Amino acid sequence: MKFLFDIGHPADVHYFRNTLIYLKERGHKVQIFARDKDVTHRLLSAYGFTFHNKGEGGSGIIDRLGYTVKSLRMLHEAVTVFDPDICVSHASPYLALISRLHGVPNIMFNDTERAVLFKPVLKFCKPEVYSPDSYAEVDAKRQKLVPSYMELAYLHPDQFTPNENIKEITGNNYALLRFVANKAAHDRGHPGISDQQKREMAERLSKYITVWISSEDKLPRDLEKYRIDVQPEEIHDVIAFSKFVMGGSGTMSSEAAMLGVPALFISESKLGYITELADKYGIVYRFRNSEPDRDKALKKAVKILKNNNPEKYAVRRDLMLKEKQNMTRIMIDILTEKAAALGKKL
Repeated sequence: MKFLFDIGHPADVHYFRNTLIYLKERGHKVQIFARDKDVTHRLLSAYGFTFHNKGEGGSGIIDRLGYTVKSLRMLHEAVTVFDPDICVSHASPYLALISRLHGVPNIMFNDTERAVLFKPVLKFCKPEVYSPDSYAEVDAKRQKLVPSYMELAYLHPDQFTPNENIKEITGNNYALLRFVANKAAHDRGHPGISDQQKREMAERLSKYITVWISSEDKLPRDLEKYRIDVQPEEIHDVIAFSKFVMGGSGTMSSEAAMLGVPALFISESKLGYITELADKYGIVYRFRNSEPDRDKALKKAVKILKNNNPEKYAVRRDLMLKEKQNMTRIMIDILTEKAAALGKKL
C-alpha cells in the first residue's frame, strides 16, 4: 500500500514514528511532507526518515498565506503523482483539503481543541478523525474517541525505555523548564511567558536544584547558560529523570505525565488532555499565565522538591496506564481496518 503523511510539528514526528517504522518494515511505500518548524527536520533525519521540505511557514499573514499556497501545491502534486491509498496527519488542514479534492481517504488525529481550522475542516473536508477520549467539545457525528493520549504513541512503556546515560549531561538532580514560541495560529490571544518571567523562574528555582531550559525561541544571553545541550531525540530521556517539568508546553507537560514526572503547566490554554491529567490523575498541575499564578507554580515546584516523593507520581502514572492504551497500536488497528475496507491488507 501507499501512505502519505503530512508533518507540521516536531511532536508529529514522535506521534507517527513507530507507525511509520511498522509500515516500512512491512514493505509499504511512504511519503512524508514536513514543515521546517523547530527541530522537525532534525528529528526525521535522526530517525532515518526521508522527507519533502515544505518550508518554514512564518508567523505573519503574508508568510502564512505563502506557506498555505506552497503546502497545498506540494501536496496536490504529491497525491496526483504518488497516488496514495491513505493520507494521514495530525490535524493538517492542508492534507484534509487535498485528500477531499482527490477523493483519497484521510485519517486525521487531533487532540488540540483550540486548533483554529479544525471545525471548518471537519465540516467541509470530512476526514476520518480520531481523538483521545479526554477531548472536550466533541463533534459526535464526525469524531471518534480512543482511550489513549497522542504521547502514548511513543512514551508508552511498550515503546520507550529512558536511557540513564543522559545523566552524564544533566546530572542527577535537576528540573526542566520548557518555553514555547507561541506563534502558531492557535496561540493567538494566549501570550507566552516573557523573557523576564523566564529569568525569574530560572533564578528562583536554581536556588534549590539544577535548572535546565528547553526553548523553541532564542533565549536572552543571560539564560543561555541554562539551555540543555542534547540531541532532539534525547529530550524524553531528559524529561524521564527530571524532578519536574515546568512551562507553557501542553505537549511536554503531557509527555512528563506519561513518564510519571509531575508537570506544572503555565498557560491560558484549555486542553482536554491536560484537564484530565490534572483533575483525574493528578500528574499535571495547571496555572494561569498571571503573576499570582506563576508565583503559585514556583511555590508548588519547591514543595515537590522538598517532599521528594516520586513514588506518588509513579502510582498515579500506573493508574493512568491501566486505563489508557498504546496509541501506536491503536493507529495500526485503525489503518488495518481502513485498508480492509479498501480491499487491501496492511
